[in-house]
Amino acid sequence: MQRSASILLLVTCCSAAFGQFESNAITVTASNNTNLQPDQAIFSVTVQSGLNTGLDDVLAALQGSAITAANLSSVTTQQVTTYSGGISSTSLNLQWVFNLLAPLTSTKGTIASLTTLQQSIANLNNGLALFFSIIGTQVSQQLAQSQTCSFPALIASATTQAQTLASASGLTLGSITALSSSVSNVVSNPFASAPYCAITATFTVGRR
Repeated sequence: MQRSASILLLVTCCSAAFGQFESNAITVTASNNTNLQPDQAIFSVTVQSGLNTGLDDVLAALQGSAITAANLSSVTTQQVTTYSGGISSTSLNLQWVFNLLAPLTSTKGTIASLTTLQQSIANLNNGLALFFSIIGTQVSQQLAQSQTCSFPALIASATTQAQTLASASGLTLGSITALSSSVSNVVSNPFASAPYCAITATFTVGRR
């Protein structure tokens, strides 16, 4: 059985458990139900440019921000219609969309920084324009990776559940005769909460 040297989960986190009776035994499965709170804001930053603008030009305009080529999400064209003197004209622009992650605690500062950058780009009057918005939140990989499985807590939860089942059936709970564990690492998914851990324990039971 894999065990963890760090105990970060509380017994109260290990609420998912179910059991079944066997011959002179109760088998119980307990798992953690930890739901982490998002700690990152997801910003969508769009730079509008002419068709002749390249990525290097856009990144040069974003210099000084935390946005790099790795943040690029998509490049699309957008049809823009302008009116002058009652006459309309249509042109195509490029939309460079970047995703920027920032700690929730730094949201206000990030907004201020992007606003300053937006104004600076507008003052250059070089055909570029910047727009941004917050499109969601997520659990950072750093937070997810910091979570470990507390098997002592899971065993305690399984024991409590088995004791409840035994008492309800007029039985006395004995010792653990079999124990298995499983861990599913889900930190590659930024919207997942924490590694999923579970144990299955078999206890002996006897008549009172």
